[in-house]
Amino acid sequence: MGALIRQSSAVWLLAAWILFGLIGHDPWKPDEAYTFGLVWSILEKGQWLVPTLGGEPFMEKPPLFFWTAALFAKAFGWLLQPHDAARLASGFYVGLTLWLTWLASGRRVAAPLLLAGSLGYLQHAHQLITDNSLTAGIALGIFSLTLSGPSRSGLLLGTGAGVAFLSKGLLGPGLLGLIALALPVFPSWRNLAHLRRLLWSAAALAPWALVWPWLLYRQSPALFDEWFWVNNFGRFTGSAGLGGVLDHWIYVKNLVWFALPTWPLAAWLVFSRRENLQKPEVQLPLVAFAVMLVVLSAASSARTVYAVPMLVPLALLAAPALDGAPRWLTRPLEILGTGGAALAAALLWAGWLALLVSPPAWMLAASPGFAPRVGAIALLFALAATAGWLGFVKEAFPLTWTAGLTLTWALAMTLWLPYLDHPKTYRGVAEEVKAKLPPSGCVASRNLTEPQRAMFHYFAGVVSLREASLAAANCPTLLVHSSTPGEPPHGPGWKSVWRGTRPGDDKEYFWLYVRQP
Repeated sequence: MGALIRQSSAVWLLAAWILFGLIGHDPWKPDEAYTFGLVWSILEKGQWLVPTLGGEPFMEKPPLFFWTAALFAKAFGWLLQPHDAARLASGFYVGLTLWLTWLASGRRVAAPLLLAGSLGYLQHAHQLITDNSLTAGIALGIFSLTLSGPSRSGLLLGTGAGVAFLSKGLLGPGLLGLIALALPVFPSWRNLAHLRRLLWSAAALAPWALVWPWLLYRQSPALFDEWFWVNNFGRFTGSAGLGGVLDHWIYVKNLVWFALPTWPLAAWLVFSRRENLQKPEVQLPLVAFAVMLVVLSAASSARTVYAVPMLVPLALLAAPALDGAPRWLTRPLEILGTGGAALAAALLWAGWLALLVSPPAWMLAASPGFAPRVGAIALLFALAATAGWLGFVKEAFPLTWTAGLTLTWALAMTLWLPYLDHPKTYRGVAEEVKAKLPPSGCVASRNLTEPQRAMFHYFAGVVSLREASLAAANCPTLLVHSSTPGEPPHGPGWKSVWRGTRPGDDKEYFWLYVRQP
């Protein structure tokens, strides 16, 4: 009965962990802003095959995640703002990832708890980003490799690769393919059943990998080439100029905190006893993690968010380690999880009260113009989260860790969310621009980034045309983005009618010009 109660508690805890932070704020740059811009193009103009960003085709990623987010926005748009309803798609894929991790671990409750407790997963799991559907596809592929029947296992492996493919292109199925091909390094995977699994997976992957690319090629060979060659191979080689900076050690350096608390437990399981390496349930996640680390580290562009799929095999390694992990390893994690949560909660509550009563100057400087207020519903959820956490204080690790992380996140996403959203949203800037626009006519733009173009389109209805394009030649207005506060050069034919920036932002300045007769 005790195990059943703990499992039930884990389910409720994970549900709370998923839901807090999914709604209640505008899309934040960079990833959420441009992702929702693509979803908005589907909702506004029905552009399902080739989503657009600010009126232009966007070919960095296939559209599965954008489709899913648009469907959620359509289904729940009557209840939530479009961007909040769209963000439910992330909750769907994250919930699917946690469930598949539980299945792949042999139904160990610790596995999804450790995955949810990974510090690097917390923020990204609640963002409107394609990495969440990519991770779900990879989790499905890893789970499929734990199954014995080659046909069922292969079909699920191909389906997981297909989900990953339509989320971010060739990277996901490439990783799963390399994992499956590398597993026979262990004798237990050198058999005909594994070969048949690979053949079944190729058949299951085919419709995912062929239908959308074929339709894209039929519509525009040029867009197909841009997607297939530039945004798949070019990102890996660096020729595309996308996806972060060149740092082949970024994942090794950042996994120290990004994968806490899973990596110490996973490392102990692998290195404590040599016989552990003879177990298929250890071999699979070990190979999966090694393949992902090597492939991602070899790429010419890197961002920490790309490491999210690596957290799945690390959780699968860490979960069985709890059965025999020494107290000197788990006890510090228990103390850090409980004590850290108590300290963080105390600071968040105290800081919020100070913000309401007598905010320090540095708080006001970080979010200029913010008017502190008490949201009754947010306050009730914050109190409920705090009371709920007290019920987990005497539980064992990893319940205590994930409960403490959930409490900290819940307080940030309830008490502090209006304060955090105030300087991050483009809503105020876009509405100011909209008020200054002429009744009709196009808007030319200069130096606007993809997130900015998406948010001006969403909040102000501004579908900006790049200044250098022929279509923008006769536009009566010009919207300029500059990284410095000084007025940018604009020529004698333009008159400045507005300038502005987001509250507290010293890196993005916007200028609106009207063409003079």
